[in-house]
Amino acid sequence: MKIPLLLKFTEIQDTIMFFKNTPFRNSFHRNRSKLNLVHKTYKEKRILWFTDTLNDLNGPSVTLKKLGWLSYNKDLNLFLVSSLSHEENSPELPPNLINLPFIYSFKLPYYNKYSMKIPSFIKSLRIIKQYAPTEIYISTPGPIGWFAFIAAGILKVKRVGVYHTDFYLQASAVIGNKILPAIIERVMKWFYSHMDEIRVPTVEYMNILESRGYDRAKMKIFRRGIDTKLFSTKETGKSLLIEKFNIRDGITLLFTGRMSKDKNLDFLLEVYKKLIQKRPNINLMLVGDGPYISDLRKKMKMYERVFLTGRIEQSKLPEIYSGADIFLFPSIADTFGMSVLEAQSCGLPVIVSDAGGPKEIAIDGLTGLVARANDQEDWISKIEYLIDLLITNYQSYLIFRERSRRNILENYNWESVLQELIEVDDIIIDQKTHIA
Repeated sequence: MKIPLLLKFTEIQDTIMFFKNTPFRNSFHRNRSKLNLVHKTYKEKRILWFTDTLNDLNGPSVTLKKLGWLSYNKDLNLFLVSSLSHEENSPELPPNLINLPFIYSFKLPYYNKYSMKIPSFIKSLRIIKQYAPTEIYISTPGPIGWFAFIAAGILKVKRVGVYHTDFYLQASAVIGNKILPAIIERVMKWFYSHMDEIRVPTVEYMNILESRGYDRAKMKIFRRGIDTKLFSTKETGKSLLIEKFNIRDGITLLFTGRMSKDKNLDFLLEVYKKLIQKRPNINLMLVGDGPYISDLRKKMKMYERVFLTGRIEQSKLPEIYSGADIFLFPSIADTFGMSVLEAQSCGLPVIVSDAGGPKEIAIDGLTGLVARANDQEDWISKIEYLIDLLITNYQSYLIFRERSRRNILENYNWESVLQELIEVDDIIIDQKTHIA
């Protein structure tokens, strides 16, 4: 990656002038605990939340956009921070987004749809200093994340790392060798070891990270919510599958999310191939986009009941969930699994792997089933169990659907998430809660 010489010279010049003129240049090494005493006098937190990705098809992007909009609508002191080009700005992004200027943009290997930005350091630091943050949250360890890491040290504010993604397992699945994933893991461990607090989506992943040497004492749960008004059972679900995808009969299995190797989709395809030997009327929908979608299309082009839809706008996803019969999530590398939350919110029974975070979202035997990771026979057995319920004992199948919906209504609301983050007691989110 080569940064133009003029840009490098300009950045160096700006940096020299900044450190020469800044009034707090002698305070960079002050004792952090003394400054924390100052922050405790604030009546309310002021959070700047940094991320390298906001427009991508992944759980963290969806979560952050929702948090941004809720914070904006409730006039709360939580601001998203990223670096986007003019073309990347969209009406979906909340107005409380701080868009940092960048000096260079590049694509990620293996994920060439991700555009990373290297921010202009001094200009960006001056911008965020004006917001007087009391805490800096960091969602991604890319260039924006590293800028936030350094900026938090300079501004002497609390540094919170959010562990959204297991880059070690992700790299192991995508790259296929052990050397680079091991290097990535060492960098990540160093990165998170210098956080004042680490937010982790599930207790399961707290255990996993602790077993790898991360500091458990710094970890707290980062709870998620979901818009249950949007993600609810839609009566038009079946008709949408007929009209848009020509799915007219049979049982429909569904996966939604990023189409990448780390989602364990090759395993899912092998399970499907074995299933249809006994039950040829099974459809498989793979909804989403990603770097592996072309390979998946080639592998499954002979299977008429396999549908790879590409990216679907979020407003249409609830109809697809509602039109399907069973949701499958075979990933063993996910720390949470936002798709599992969405599926249950739409009243869809789920089957998830017993490795990783998603098994904490599904309640085994009540809202879905937990299957042994990479065990084809166990996955087939559990899929067939739900199919048999659907065909021979529909009332019991409906109970699964009702419990799925209720699980989300009772345990995943944005009001409690925001209360915990901002520490205020009077947040009221206008969201009806009813069993569809």
